[in-house]
Amino acid sequence: MPRPMLRIGTLPPLQISPGTLVTVLLIAAVLFPSLQRPGLPVGASALIALGLGLFLILSVLVHELSHALVARLFGARIDHIALTLWGGHTQYRAERMPALGSVLVSLAGPASNAALAGLTAAVAALAAPEGVLGAVASFATWLNVVLALFNLLPGLPMDGGRALESLLGAVLRRPTAGTRITAWIGRAIAVGVVLVPLVRIMRSGGAGTVGLLTLVWALLIAGLLWQGATRALAGARTQDRVDALDVSAVLRPVRLLPPQAPLNALEEAQAPGAHDEQVLLLDRVDPRPGTVGRALLPAPEAIAAVPAAQRGSTTASAVARPLGDVVALRTGLAGEELVSAMLSRPAPVYLVVEADGTPAGVILSVDVNTLLRGR
Repeated sequence: MPRPMLRIGTLPPLQISPGTLVTVLLIAAVLFPSLQRPGLPVGASALIALGLGLFLILSVLVHELSHALVARLFGARIDHIALTLWGGHTQYRAERMPALGSVLVSLAGPASNAALAGLTAAVAALAAPEGVLGAVASFATWLNVVLALFNLLPGLPMDGGRALESLLGAVLRRPTAGTRITAWIGRAIAVGVVLVPLVRIMRSGGAGTVGLLTLVWALLIAGLLWQGATRALAGARTQDRVDALDVSAVLRPVRLLPPQAPLNALEEAQAPGAHDEQVLLLDRVDPRPGTVGRALLPAPEAIAAVPAAQRGSTTASAVARPLGDVVALRTGLAGEELVSAMLSRPAPVYLVVEADGTPAGVILSVDVNTLLRGR
């Protein structure tokens, strides 16, 4: 069930997960001990800690809005911004975006956090060092510095990793190579995220409440990073298969018969050794791009069940099962162009036609799906 979207003015739709409340509470729990001051009630310290947790969510929102704004400047369509337990992400679609555009979109988020850190640092510098305002501004600065630096780490799925991925893809002229390199860097970062607090706990001879919370949080973040890097690697493998996809790799020779053809003509077309062709029954043939008819696939069990005395009067359509619409594709398609053409007109069967309208063969969607999945 999709989560409801919050719409505020001209901002992109916001999808707020209940996990954001958990993030607020965790940040408040970590910061609360450091916010206690002589003469400051415990309740006031708790409220300030909660306020800093909310400020972190606001900082994440500014981060994602920056991504969205720059992406929109490069012609992307913004679907929504999601705030989650892990921070947030911006969902957008762009048909074509130059490498520079991808880099700027990726770096816009950390840049916004750096700007927020500069503002809160200025407040901290003007406030009394031992006062509550100075402490709050210092923690706000620290939160945004951590957000900026962490997101600049050069591994997927971090923003710095996405920027490096785009740069490497442009330099190497092979985007998936950049994805693989930055995904493995992302996995290394995930390991490091866990090792840092673990080493600190071992050096200190034990873990207090804050240390344990930090370690648990690090494990959760590391799991997210590892999963994101793993998905990126899987996507790179799929993209390589898409790039290598060619009509010739999945094209089946075809012999088209009308549904009203007699059963003996169908049996002749399917005779072992007579033809190495995919036999389809097509109710009409129109080689222009678009739907060219509905196909039926001969069913061997139905053919075998027809008595010998009735085989001469039985039509081929009586022993075939519906396969669905047939969509025409032109020859010469390959890679993303072929996949895009298929996705724009989903169908179980595609009739590939030459420039003069001659059928060259058929492509079955199941064959393409199997090839793209590496099976």
